[in-house]
Amino acid sequence: MCTHEKARVLAVVAASALSKKQILAEIGIPRRTYYNWIRRERQSRLEDGKSKSRRPWNKLKVAEEELVIDQARALPDLSPRQLALRLVDKYGCWISESTAYRILRRGGLVKRAEVKGFAAGKEYHRKTNRPNEMWATDCSYLRVVNWGYYYLITVLDDYSRYILAWELKTDMTADSLIDVVQQAVDNTGMSEVPIKDRTSLLSDNGSGQW
Repeated sequence: MCTHEKARVLAVVAASALSKKQILAEIGIPRRTYYNWIRRERQSRLEDGKSKSRRPWNKLKVAEEELVIDQARALPDLSPRQLALRLVDKYGCWISESTAYRILRRGGLVKRAEVKGFAAGKEYHRKTNRPNEMWATDCSYLRVVNWGYYYLITVLDDYSRYILAWELKTDMTADSLIDVVQQAVDNTGMSEVPIKDRTSLLSDNGSGQW
């Protein structure tokens, strides 16, 4: 509608003896649209504004991209992931690992990762035939802004895929892992079975830190 038509609708609604809900339903104007027109009329801008192209909300500014490049040159040993975390922690520049990689790649500061293909196995190397035959442990770290990290340690039964025990820890040391494994032992009673039938424990033995 043009500005004149909008003003006419507002006048009709204002002069009607019916409730706003009833009159708006009769003339087919959504209430949200009506109240938006009221607000714009009070601001003396009832006419339609021209749409303006806006910068995407998630696009980095030029200064932010330059910061990525500067930090990469100052600390060339950092991986794109480490660099992204450093920018978040130290400068409040929220970027993802993939964004940092693309900027470095575009600036010729990182080589394309070589993907070595290998055929996936058709079946698991280590098969389990019953519950509590083998457990798997893992640790995931959760960042708390302006504090640090919590570590989610889990123990999962390989056969049933059931999580037997889990706990949030302030570290991922051997003692913390032992605590959670002991919880799984207590929950399942595996300490009461013959040694030859006890559970084997699988861990990737990899670092949980970046």
